[in-house]
Amino acid sequence: MVEFKFEVKARDAAGRIGKLTVNGKTVETPAIMPVINPKQLIVTPKELKEMGFDMVITNSYIIYKTPELREKALEIGIHQLLDYDGIIEVDSGSFQLMRYGGVDVTNREIIEFQERIGVDIGTFLDIPTPPDAPREKAEEDLRITLERAKEAEGVKNIAMNAAVQGSTYPDLRTYAARKLSEMNFEIHPVGAVVPLMESYRYKDLVDVVIASKLGLRPDRPVHLFGAGHPMIFALAVAMGVDLFDSASYALYAKDDRYLTSEGTKRLEELEYFPCSCPVCSRYTPQELREMPKEERTRLLALHNLWVIREELNRVKQAIKEGTLWELVDERARSHPKMFAAYKRLLEYRDYLERNEPVTKASAFFKVSEESLSWPIVQRARERAERVAKKFPEKVSHPIFGEIPRYLILSYPFAQSEGEEDFTITKPRKNEAKKYVMAIAEYQFGERAGEAFKDAFVELSRKTGMPRQIKAKGRHLATFRAEDGLLTLGIEGAKRLHQILPFPRMRVVVNSDAEPFARKGKNVFAKFVVDADPVIRPYDEVLVVNERDELLATGQTLLSGEELKVFGSGLAVKVRRGVEK
Repeated sequence: MVEFKFEVKARDAAGRIGKLTVNGKTVETPAIMPVINPKQLIVTPKELKEMGFDMVITNSYIIYKTPELREKALEIGIHQLLDYDGIIEVDSGSFQLMRYGGVDVTNREIIEFQERIGVDIGTFLDIPTPPDAPREKAEEDLRITLERAKEAEGVKNIAMNAAVQGSTYPDLRTYAARKLSEMNFEIHPVGAVVPLMESYRYKDLVDVVIASKLGLRPDRPVHLFGAGHPMIFALAVAMGVDLFDSASYALYAKDDRYLTSEGTKRLEELEYFPCSCPVCSRYTPQELREMPKEERTRLLALHNLWVIREELNRVKQAIKEGTLWELVDERARSHPKMFAAYKRLLEYRDYLERNEPVTKASAFFKVSEESLSWPIVQRARERAERVAKKFPEKVSHPIFGEIPRYLILSYPFAQSEGEEDFTITKPRKNEAKKYVMAIAEYQFGERAGEAFKDAFVELSRKTGMPRQIKAKGRHLATFRAEDGLLTLGIEGAKRLHQILPFPRMRVVVNSDAEPFARKGKNVFAKFVVDADPVIRPYDEVLVVNERDELLATGQTLLSGEELKVFGSGLAVKVRRGVEK
């Protein structure tokens, strides 16, 4: 029985921090799997585990074709063979197939071998089609890949990758992703992209990844095969990539190349190390250059691994803080081709907006002209235009232009660096209700403001800002100080439930979850049966049963599309149930 779970913990842009569990072993994503060559170890798997790499990848085809490795792997299993107790993923020989044109193993044979040696995540023998191949070849290779996927689905007893192929034809990538999403697989790598990265075709890489993401189920992790340079992590994660793998740490070390988050430097060019890892803290560039080749290679490989780990941590911290786009913008300026890829990514407005959280822990900073194309900005402008139809009085914002006056307290208009040049007028008692109604229209959609038309808004004596929102002595909502949006109380949720037609802002749960939601308990994804597709991450939502009876209100972690398909993890952090 396959033991595999993936759940989302935090998010920004289309990126997410996730928890991936396989066979009782857990790794936090985004994560990278260092590639282990079982015939030549520069850094041992045990050392990798001690450095914090809880997942590695090796090549089952190399083990299969090397008699002594094959016999030992069959005898003691791959974890003992590598002396590694973390998650082990394997490739199938597809890389060798792409590089050398053929492999001496069948699809079924390699799948059965992977299972016999006890891998955690296998890969069937797909056909990787290189970039710019003739369309006829790409179509034929994809046909064979999908046939082999169907065969793998029928025989596999382990978690397995199903790589999305299709060369540089976006429609083929999307088609492949949709067909594979219909099958029983756990992870979806985007395959045959190493040639794009080697030739700095990052803009084409964006097209390939987004085309694949558009066809894939959002509840399955996405793995960018062969990507391991820290320079690309922020951009790739912002696209929605969860897993990486690469032998770059070792290959670059053999060539005396030194990784940084902005690019690669040659050891001979360095007088100082711009790093404080254990290697760079102990040695100077000159001392490394004077070492024997083997020891120098090993130390450079260790440094490269530290840089990879550090950059992934930086990306995850940016997700938690809501500053991933700022990091992408910064990293994109490390190379002209990366900058072109960044601008190409921003062209995928609809895809990005569907995944973009509605609020963030950090303020909005106009770090560049490109930042005005971030999805949070585009969405804010579009929603402000809608609100202006009911609340036409406007003020001029230094970043966002003309906006409704009654939105000046809310994210991202007030929470931006333009606030210095933007006078935020504190609401007077007789107009505070208009602020709340306008914010409700902005946050929940058309007609939502009607739920607060008879509201009394308490203003803070200390700050003069709205706080508690009540009607006839009952609590409707709270004005959040951190982002100027509304947290619903049950009475406010009831009013919105009456005004907004089904399925607007609804998360529908089954009968098993109903009594728990009523008591204010969190809703988990496996109990969700339907959701409004316009729900975005971190939206305030209405939790209802299948008869559209209000059960609770809370904040969702997932988008409407994700709520429909995720089978594990938290879906809605319930704030209040109807019985409370």
